[in-house]
Amino acid sequence: MKIKTILILFFSLFSSYFAQEELFLLDHFKIKLQANKLTVSGSDNEAIIFQKSFIDPTPVAQDMDNDGIKELLISDCVKKNDICSYTVYVFNSVDSFYIVDSIYSGLKQPYSYSSEEINEEILVTGSPDFDSLYSSAIGSSFSPIICWQYNGSELEIVNDKLYDIFISENEAMIEFIDVYLKENGKNCASLSKLKQVIAAVYANYITADEKTNAEYTLKRYYSCDDLDKFKALLQNLL
Repeated sequence: MKIKTILILFFSLFSSYFAQEELFLLDHFKIKLQANKLTVSGSDNEAIIFQKSFIDPTPVAQDMDNDGIKELLISDCVKKNDICSYTVYVFNSVDSFYIVDSIYSGLKQPYSYSSEEINEEILVTGSPDFDSLYSSAIGSSFSPIICWQYNGSELEIVNDKLYDIFISENEAMIEFIDVYLKENGKNCASLSKLKQVIAAVYANYITADEKTNAEYTLKRYYSCDDLDKFKALLQNLL
């Protein structure tokens, strides 16, 4: 029985080790992410031309500039008190392999989004300045979003070209607020814990040029005596 248990444990660890390996073949490059180490070689030889270590990486291959060749995106999580702070790295894989840019996303996990408004793939990150409002009491982090487009050489912010994604992000956050207040009561004790999510909704509406909705949401959901002080804080963060 003891030998059987050891064998089961061995094969479990063996499987876990290899399950962490990700392999991508992009243009002329063979890209391997094993555990937290990225190594890149030519597709026709084993000579390593690039390598980088991460903490807790999540990779995805995505064509960000519609040229038919996928870029590599790696979102790296650095944990503190069991909470992830994310940095996303974008790698070029056309002709040469290198880091195009890295963006600190704060407590919001970055993701890619196919925008029908501009028919482009968008990289969505958080706004780290708003992380100062995070409350561990609600168990989730919320952030206004920043939208980036890759033009083949660099990332540029395209918030002013988009609308739908800000509204859909807000719809999900408003639903969270409504459920939380229904379960915990609408009082300043609850609202103080929701400052980050309320701030995120407010900021997204401002970015989407929906100032009326931003003001309405703030007054509807933050009915505490320090409303003016809270609003001034948000305007400083924007």
